[in-house]
Amino acid sequence: MQSLRSSLRRVSQTVLFWWVKVGENPHHTDIDLLKSNKHCVFVLEHESTSDALVADHKLRQLGLAGLYPKIDIPELADEPSLLTVHPRASMIRRNKAGITPRIQRILGYLAEHPDEDILLVPVALYWGRAATSGNSLLSAFLSSNWTVFGRFKKLLTVLFNGRDTYVEINEPISLRQLVLADKDLAVTTRKVARVLRIHFRRVRTAVIGPDLSHKRVMIDRLLQTEPVRNAIAQHAKAKKISLEKSRALARKHALNIAANVSYGTIRILEILLTKLWNKIYNGIILRGIEPVRELAKDHEIVYVPCHRSHIDYLLLSYSLHNHGLNVPHIAAGENLNMPIVGNILRRGGAFFIRRSFGGDKLYTAVFNEYIHTVFTRGYPVEYFVEGGRSRTGRMRAPATGTLAMTVRSHLRDNSRPVVFIPVYIGYEKVFEGGSYLGELKGKVKKKENLFDLVKTVKQLKNYGHVFLNFGEPLKLNDQLNAQQPDWQDKTYGPDDRPTWMFNFIDRLSIDVVTRINSAAALNPINLIATVLLSTPRQAIEDRLLRNQLQLLISLQKDAPYSPYVTYPEGSVDEWIGYAIKMGKLRLIPQKLGNLYGFDSQNSVLMAYYRNNIQHLFALPSLIAALIVRANGISVELLLKRIALIYPYVRSELFIQDDRDQALAKTADIVELLLSYHLIWRDDQGILHSPDKAQDESLQLQYLANIMLPTLERYLLTLSVLARMGSGQCSQTVLENQAQQMAQRSALLNGLDAPEFFDKALFKNFIQTLKALKVLTLNEDSKLDFDHRIQDVIDQAGSVIPDDVWYNVYQVTKRSSPPT
Repeated sequence: MQSLRSSLRRVSQTVLFWWVKVGENPHHTDIDLLKSNKHCVFVLEHESTSDALVADHKLRQLGLAGLYPKIDIPELADEPSLLTVHPRASMIRRNKAGITPRIQRILGYLAEHPDEDILLVPVALYWGRAATSGNSLLSAFLSSNWTVFGRFKKLLTVLFNGRDTYVEINEPISLRQLVLADKDLAVTTRKVARVLRIHFRRVRTAVIGPDLSHKRVMIDRLLQTEPVRNAIAQHAKAKKISLEKSRALARKHALNIAANVSYGTIRILEILLTKLWNKIYNGIILRGIEPVRELAKDHEIVYVPCHRSHIDYLLLSYSLHNHGLNVPHIAAGENLNMPIVGNILRRGGAFFIRRSFGGDKLYTAVFNEYIHTVFTRGYPVEYFVEGGRSRTGRMRAPATGTLAMTVRSHLRDNSRPVVFIPVYIGYEKVFEGGSYLGELKGKVKKKENLFDLVKTVKQLKNYGHVFLNFGEPLKLNDQLNAQQPDWQDKTYGPDDRPTWMFNFIDRLSIDVVTRINSAAALNPINLIATVLLSTPRQAIEDRLLRNQLQLLISLQKDAPYSPYVTYPEGSVDEWIGYAIKMGKLRLIPQKLGNLYGFDSQNSVLMAYYRNNIQHLFALPSLIAALIVRANGISVELLLKRIALIYPYVRSELFIQDDRDQALAKTADIVELLLSYHLIWRDDQGILHSPDKAQDESLQLQYLANIMLPTLERYLLTLSVLARMGSGQCSQTVLENQAQQMAQRSALLNGLDAPEFFDKALFKNFIQTLKALKVLTLNEDSKLDFDHRIQDVIDQAGSVIPDDVWYNVYQVTKRSSPPT
């Protein structure tokens, strides 16, 4: 009889897998641990023959015995190694016994055999990844929802969703540990049943997400909320129109904003994007997602990636979906709400936001309430704190609007803890590179349209690897507790903005972008760009290129910027070969030894990739620059000069270490440079650079040159300011003058680097001077300063070479008088 049942199961399984396809999942628990433990009982959430057949197939595929063998314990010989939390519902057997009696028998055995242990292994299984939706009766009927009923429904579910079946073997639960924790078997039995129910609910939340409402149902509810009703009434009164017209406008705003997630669209996008990624990328390398998967079970997840490309939206959602996480609701600019494309993005999870609310109180109220609804319903959310894409490759200054909305929503309802997940997205080749350069040179940004998008996609090929690194999670409750310990004791309304909140949001935004930077991905392209752009003519000998690449990696491994920074695989030789294959590096054969350089079309673009990781080497570069420039320097003087320069560099590049931490790390880096023989120390403890005839001297100079353009920009700005005089110009005038001088300097010196005179960099530097009270605004909104500006200029000679100093002097002589 047993062999007949086994044969029937094998036949049923074979027939089932003619249709069913289980996706690859790298997130199973430690399978070797299960193999080494002979007493495993597997647990499914629902009693279902098809579920059991699929789970058994996956377990045997992973090298385990499967679900059906009996427990290898004589006293439990009648117990199969499969439990289900919820018995099959039917019209006939309403009161079928659940999991409790069987757990009690197993626990009873363990109580009598203290040396034994049995592992309960939950197996999460979902037919498709759609949550319950009100979009249609059919979609609600076939979704992997929160209730299961009927064999006919299961048949349809297998037919419609079987090609997208998700299976995950979860962390085992030691029953021995639970028995030791409580001697009362009845209590322990209930505890096990409760733990399993909670476990499956948490996994389902992370993988599938909360139930979805029809877009129009959500909007109807949103329009009935008190904040929106008040805004409708105020708008009608202010514009002298009827309530009906004001309400219609609010509905129009909501329809333009709201996502309309469709599981079918997500499935189609997954198939199409898989083909696209295979065409254009060598691979999507994702690191650090395991902590996110755990947090997603009981936290409101807010993904905050850096913004380098329009591809960011698709890459992150695709990767999350492929790694068993729910696709987030994504804040997208209204410029992407194009015909056809906008609807596809909306059904893939995008909601659209204006670049500026422009004082539109009705739109603001509708958007705030929509965001609040998304958060309180438990949907994961994604938005770009930089606001727009970075044209230079550096992290942009954060825009605080969406962060502020998140915090205000959480103050109103903090029932579910919020955690920000920083995501660093790194490209070896960004497809908007050409347009970014044009915009930096002053070309007007072209409005996106469908035809340009299709044309661009057709041209995409050979774009290397993409890196998605998940950084250190930032829990909002922890930040609020540190800022305002009693915040949970108060009640906040939708329009409440406590006085402490403004500074809190500013600090939070800096923390977010800093954590993104702390998860940077080093790769062959950005490393080679960093090396060649630090040479005088963007060309280098074979030997020196290899040594310099090894130096950069050694610095990161021996004095890590952050534990979240990742390194490229392979050897230095393989990186060079790969860059040549990618068309990013040119081999120049020479009888005296090969040289490497950039093609003219690549040299400007490579600054973008260098800027992706410049912050990782900022401190070593400053240290090297000070030592190279000085004719011997003591550690004390080195630290003093680092303390003077570092705050400006930290502010521009969003570096994680504060000044005291950087000074402490300086001593470590000095010791490393000594061990690498890049510097030497005399008997008095004075630090020196090597003899100029040695390779080490060039290596130290190249390291120093990484930060040289930044320091030159600082000197140029301060020189323009000093020439204008204290109290003589506004911030805007100084920004414009400094940018024009930088552009002039670049042209005169043959430097084709539009990012060198990016206006945002000058604005950030001036803002930092104001924050440090070096600059102040007088009553006429002009910039006042004292002797410290000239002191900094005088000190610049300790770090900036004479030729650069002379260039800045010549250019700034021609700066216009203040207006």
